[in-house]
Amino acid sequence: MQISGINNPLEAARFGKTPIIQKKAVEASKHAMTDDFVEKLQALARRDAQKGTGMSQEAMDLRYAQMAKYVSPDRSAPMAQMSRELQKAEREHKEQEDPRLEFLDRMLGQLKKTSKYRIVRSFSGLEGGCSGDLHSTPENQVATVYSPDGEEIAQYNTSNGGWMNLTTRAENQFLGDSSKIYMQAWNAARAELNAPKAPAQSAPSGESTVDVRV
Repeated sequence: MQISGINNPLEAARFGKTPIIQKKAVEASKHAMTDDFVEKLQALARRDAQKGTGMSQEAMDLRYAQMAKYVSPDRSAPMAQMSRELQKAEREHKEQEDPRLEFLDRMLGQLKKTSKYRIVRSFSGLEGGCSGDLHSTPENQVATVYSPDGEEIAQYNTSNGGWMNLTTRAENQFLGDSSKIYMQAWNAARAELNAPKAPAQSAPSGESTVDVRV
């Protein structure tokens, strides 16, 4: 019996829904909230509030740079390895092509959909402890890279134009937490700006001021 959905541990891991992945996400986000980062983000929030604007590009860039340094997985190396495997599969498809089948292929329209033309492979031991799989046909190629915990971190699809990073649970956690820090500082600054100004105090009636300057 095939088990699908988040009750399947493998499927739950793919989408970052296992307790281990969720716990690591919280820990990674806390680790990324360095004093220097928080101070800079709060300063940018106060500046944006004074201007009356939303989150500036500078604040967004700061958050993504911190995320890349402390939270994001190293996708580049395993993606490069899987790209080489996709190229190998593409070469295999070309070697399988037979000009004599071209007429039949046009008539039946199904020959290239048989197992002979479909390559399905899984890979373990990629860089950083990652794993991957690919599904390749002459018409389209799809590949996915998984973290050591089994979470999807990148996907390749010919029809979508190539590689795309998939946001991890930890990255979502960090973006949410850093957004809260920014908004707290922004709201506090706006509240201070909008607070009613106390009227200037004047001298009590019947009293006069004396200029003692010489």
